[in-house]
Amino acid sequence: MEFEGIVIRQTPFRDHDAMVTVLSNDKMRSFLVRGALKYDSKLGPSSNMYTKSRFQLMRGKEGHALRSGEILESFENIKTNIDSLAVEDFLGELTNKLIQSSDAPSIYSWLEKGLQLMNSGFSPYTVALIYFAKVLDIAGYSLNVDSCQKCGQKSQIIALSYKDGGFICRDCFSTLKHAKENPTKLKIVRYIFKVDLANFNKVEFPKEACMELIKELNKFLDDVAQTNLKSIELLKKI
Repeated sequence: MEFEGIVIRQTPFRDHDAMVTVLSNDKMRSFLVRGALKYDSKLGPSSNMYTKSRFQLMRGKEGHALRSGEILESFENIKTNIDSLAVEDFLGELTNKLIQSSDAPSIYSWLEKGLQLMNSGFSPYTVALIYFAKVLDIAGYSLNVDSCQKCGQKSQIIALSYKDGGFICRDCFSTLKHAKENPTKLKIVRYIFKVDLANFNKVEFPKEACMELIKELNKFLDDVAQTNLKSIELLKKI
């Protein structure tokens, strides 16, 4: 079996071996990499975290194991930027916790493009924010950013209600339930949920604006799916 994909999980197994999970453009695959954790491992480099490689597997007594691996993209520049490194872990945790194998065709290109953009110097926080929105959408936790969640009106949008599931217009706004939002923030929210892959790198948002929304989306995710993202703590500290 031969395929290409990005390593999103590596778990030590026995002495120097590791179980590896790879996201590809058709599904997720997990397999054993013998000697992966040895310093001079021949198979280890291609199975390093967040590396895109071409893998060839063989079937053994314990399931599939890596026969050979060829690195296609290592995204080396990410490793020299602490912000990008933190976001890389954030993308990985999001993928591992919310994406099912059947979702791989929908999210693979977003992860690959996000890593490529960060490797080329694009804002890691913009990547994190857009990827977060795409994962939520694919996992079934999207927000209505096309119209008022209450009445369907497309104009006079003045608030975002995570509890209600989307935008709120002036007519449906309640001072007891909602808080008015800055128009710029509302535009960013609509953009991250609506942008297509071709325009992933069209706009870079300020770090502060990204982190504000990442924290809000994390709270929303915790409320609707009881899923806590540990990697977000490092993002908050940088």
